[in-house]
Amino acid sequence: MSQSQSRTHRIWPLVALVLVLAMALTSCAAPTPQVLIQTQVVEKAVVQTQLVEKPVIQTQVVEKQVQVTVAPAPSTCATIKDHYKIGFANLTEDIVFAQLVEQGMKEAAKTSGKVDLVIADNKLDGATALANANNFLTQSVDGVVEFQTDEKFGNVIMDKFRAKNIPVIAIDIPMPGATFFGADNYKAGLLAGEAAAKYANDNWGGQVDAVMLLELPQSGPVPAARMQGMLEGLQNNLKTKVADKMVFHLDSKNTQDESFKVVGDTLPKIPNAKHIIGMAINDGSGLGVIAALEAAGRKGQDIVVGQGADPSGQAEMMKPGSIYLGATGYFPEKYGYKIIPAILDALNCKPLPPSIYVDHVFISKDNLCSLYPDTDVCKKK
Repeated sequence: MSQSQSRTHRIWPLVALVLVLAMALTSCAAPTPQVLIQTQVVEKAVVQTQLVEKPVIQTQVVEKQVQVTVAPAPSTCATIKDHYKIGFANLTEDIVFAQLVEQGMKEAAKTSGKVDLVIADNKLDGATALANANNFLTQSVDGVVEFQTDEKFGNVIMDKFRAKNIPVIAIDIPMPGATFFGADNYKAGLLAGEAAAKYANDNWGGQVDAVMLLELPQSGPVPAARMQGMLEGLQNNLKTKVADKMVFHLDSKNTQDESFKVVGDTLPKIPNAKHIIGMAINDGSGLGVIAALEAAGRKGQDIVVGQGADPSGQAEMMKPGSIYLGATGYFPEKYGYKIIPAILDALNCKPLPPSIYVDHVFISKDNLCSLYPDTDVCKKK
């Protein structure tokens, strides 16, 4: 081999080695620009995230649109008139409380100058109340005030009035769909029960042997709340609670005569009872309880509390030595002055609350004349 060929053979391996090293260096350096490109892409992604925030502003605009969407109120009332015919079906004409309600209704209707009152007597009877309702429809009354005692007839009567879109206010006994007006029954009961407990604690050392509750079950759960309030007001404040077996639940049927009878029938069952408290659904029932206790020779041993404080109850509590401690006042003579404006509001398409309550206070001989200074019993003092 010549000297020049020998050099050539030595150079080729070196050239090959250089080429390999160059390729290796190229492969190592290649990722660097790719990393830079990826970094730029990431930076672009950050810019895009800022754009995503814009729909939040759009959502706020939608919320504003919802807030300003308000349904327009009706501009007319179909039942507005200058004068109205209002049917008033009273509980009965034989109870003083109902007589006072009717008196107040007549006065308030006259004072309004807008109402002709059509009066009917429900006679404490559901069937009679239904017949009166039909008569009101025949006479085309604009509104109705119902004072009827039989809960079972309430649905039937109200169905007739609703069919004619006639607004109804129901006194003391609720009727489905009618605005309730009357006693805050549980509270009214509590006032009488608490007064009875105070008397028993102060005068009998808190010892009461029996309780007689003169109830009205046919009128349903709302008047029953009155009796519940009386019993709980008593039991929760007595020094010694009365045993359940000595609490007698009696049906007064809302009359003085029936109350006299059922108490008279119960007394022989508790001959050893020294102190009895009678609790009556109204003044008339309370007077029946008093008569029965006195007929049994128990005057001075017992007390009676009632509900209503009508003139018959007032006269009784003011008698010297009377066992009628008092009654929760309902002020029935003022009912009309709340009921007539309420029924006129309904006929003028003004919304009424579900219930309109009487303001109650327990009335006894100690505060009667400050509340009723013009009554006969107070004028005689």
